[in-house]
Amino acid sequence: MSAGFSMHIFFTRFPLESQFGGAEVQTLSLMEGLKERGHHVAFLGSCPVLLEKCFALSVPYFDLNIGPPPVTKWHAISFLWRQFLMRKKLINAINEQPVTRNEQRVIFMLSLSEKLLLTTWAAQNKIPVFWIEHDSIGRWLRWNPWLPKLRRLSRLATTVAVSDMSKRMYLDLGWNPENTVVIPNGIDLRKFYKRQKILRSTTFHIGCVARLSPEKGVDILIKAVKNIPNIHLTIVGTGRDENCIRKLLEQSTLETHSNDEGQVYHLSPTTSVTILPSVPDIVSFYHSLDLFILPSRDHDPCPLAPIEAMACGIPTIMTDACGTAQYVENGKEAIVVPAGNTEVLHEAIKQTTLRTYEAASVQNTFSFERMIDRYELLFAHSAKL
Repeated sequence: MSAGFSMHIFFTRFPLESQFGGAEVQTLSLMEGLKERGHHVAFLGSCPVLLEKCFALSVPYFDLNIGPPPVTKWHAISFLWRQFLMRKKLINAINEQPVTRNEQRVIFMLSLSEKLLLTTWAAQNKIPVFWIEHDSIGRWLRWNPWLPKLRRLSRLATTVAVSDMSKRMYLDLGWNPENTVVIPNGIDLRKFYKRQKILRSTTFHIGCVARLSPEKGVDILIKAVKNIPNIHLTIVGTGRDENCIRKLLEQSTLETHSNDEGQVYHLSPTTSVTILPSVPDIVSFYHSLDLFILPSRDHDPCPLAPIEAMACGIPTIMTDACGTAQYVENGKEAIVVPAGNTEVLHEAIKQTTLRTYEAASVQNTFSFERMIDRYELLFAHSAKL
């Protein structure tokens, strides 16, 4: 273990809804990486996805239901009286977990409830607290009546933003820059490797891996490819916006047919779209592509998919709403286009060639090992306080 000390790290998450996406992938990777470095890692929360994955990965987990977070109007109001029992349940659950004499307890908080409920108690008990901010900043936070309290409590924790863009947004909300740090998400570069040169078909294969929700801008991508010939677009993802996406495709489709993968929507005689909930091998999927696109229209803190695609040597387009975009050299490592602009994205797709981009930023910024090293440096700093 490089840090020379052992931490007992509790990851906590109590979301309003749960689905498997980039934040969950990154959280599980962080758990595994810290565990490999010799730290004791456990999950405490009500997130079904993380509970299921922790079981599969043999990470200790504790299923605790404390009630919904204050991210809707009614839940924010009822939090006024719900908070006391919720706090008691949380504190009891953490105190029940055995910790050896030589281990320092640490809490990684991933959702709003525990940040409001546990941060003061943890500070009083000299337990370092890290707020890991994977989620985009939206109305749920900007207009939340609990934001002033959260802003005050942030001074008792270290906020880890996953991109400089996210950090600036938190500073704009009133966070203290002295205890707000940036640790970009990391990927295992041994897994995501450059493909061998292969003979391509006459159809240009574009891929998108994204949650099907409005902020990801998948509808913009569909409109952008509509009039480009010899294109097949494969969208991999699920989400609350899936019905709207399929309705858009049906309105734009000349005809449909089904194959082994699912329903294929033909936007023109030579332009087609397929939506898949998942793929069996994500690396093989990236290697099948001529171009990867993430068309996020709103704040997307540090999405993993474009990082993975670039690591595989796939030409990549992303928007300037992606926190990842600020770490790449536009036009050399990837193409960065303005968010929400169908016409500009359309032109970028037409102008993209089949050449492989040399994405040095993937090695320098998004290495999994480098990410774990940065977290361990935070631990070392907190141990000295």
